[in-house]
Amino acid sequence: LTVIDFKGCFFSIPLHRDDAHRFAFSIHNVNMQMPLQRFHWTVLPQGMKNSPTICQWFVAKALSPIRLQFSQVSMYHYMDDLLLADRDQVEMKTVQFS
Repeated sequence: LTVIDFKGCFFSIPLHRDDAHRFAFSIHNVNMQMPLQRFHWTVLPQGMKNSPTICQWFVAKALSPIRLQFSQVSMYHYMDDLLLADRDQVEMKTVQFS
């Protein structure tokens, strides 16, 4: 049994430039002395309604060739966590991500 946590999974998924306005946010200046400052994410932010679904889709897409290559290994993923299970520990050690 092997458990893998993909570090910074959400922040590893780039957003298309045309979608930047959908992920915009504003920051107030001190004492409201200046207008709001507007920013937008260039990578998938945490906390957005669709971010978990997008993350799941990207991880599933990245894992699909590995699932085909190692079909005997059970792979379960949820967000940025992956669980690998196989009856044969020696076989488990041959699974490599590239």
